[in-house]
Amino acid sequence: MKKDPQKQNELLTEKEVQKEYKINARTLQRERNLGIGMPYIKLNRRVRYQREIIERYLAKNTKGDFTYK
Repeated sequence: MKKDPQKQNELLTEKEVQKEYKINARTLQRERNLGIGMPYIKLNRRVRYQREIIERYLAKNTKGDFTYK
């Protein structure tokens, strides 16, 4: 399945990441403050996460075999 490039470049807020990826916004904030976790974009005081980077980060940090029979 081909990914929509426009959707991949979409910038998401913490709340949108929380809703779509089930990652608590407070966890995103904590990991950001600790200098760990997903890469983010800071636009003045606003924080955004790029969908493509989220997908790559999750794929890179997936451990084990998740294929079910």
